[in-house]
Amino acid sequence: MSLRPRTLTAVVAVAACCLPLLTGCGKSAPTHFFSLSNAAQEKTAPITGPCQSIGIGPVDFPAYLDRAQIVTRLGPNQMHLAEFDQWAEPLRDNFQRALAENLGMLLCAKPLVTYPWPVGGHPDKQIVIQVARFDGTLGQNATLRASWSVVDADGNNLAWRSVEYQEATTGPGYADLAAAQSKLVEKFAKDVADTLRQ
Repeated sequence: MSLRPRTLTAVVAVAACCLPLLTGCGKSAPTHFFSLSNAAQEKTAPITGPCQSIGIGPVDFPAYLDRAQIVTRLGPNQMHLAEFDQWAEPLRDNFQRALAENLGMLLCAKPLVTYPWPVGGHPDKQIVIQVARFDGTLGQNATLRASWSVVDADGNNLAWRSVEYQEATTGPGYADLAAAQSKLVEKFAKDVADTLRQ
């Protein structure tokens, strides 16, 4: 059965109109990438005495955060992985670097290095960290729960702490959550700096 010319023209016209819609259906939403920021803060106390070399790490992160997707909580036992809202780098590496940048503004640390140490070097003081939780709920708050210790160059444990911080988000989005998590790292850095000054 053959189509009449007028009918065939109508079918082609309808197909041409639908083609952009079909093409649009194949596109996915753009992925947004986020990073922790260091705080724009001044040194909180005058620095006295000689500077020390300080090393940050190893930093141990829970397996549920070992992914690019930002993890948020929907309830006590339910997590959400944001497919189109991701960390720009492994969160553990970002956390470690942000902590180092914050400490660098609070302490006289020369050098201040992150684990693994440069070849041939070993810091006077080492901050060993175990993070148990570092996530939050969109539009509510972010949480950091961690244990950490200060170890000297001989491997002696000088201090041990277990902490938990909460920070309210200022908006409903992932950028607001990342900003709140950045403030948690700032709080953590201040506690570490206070301990190292003692």
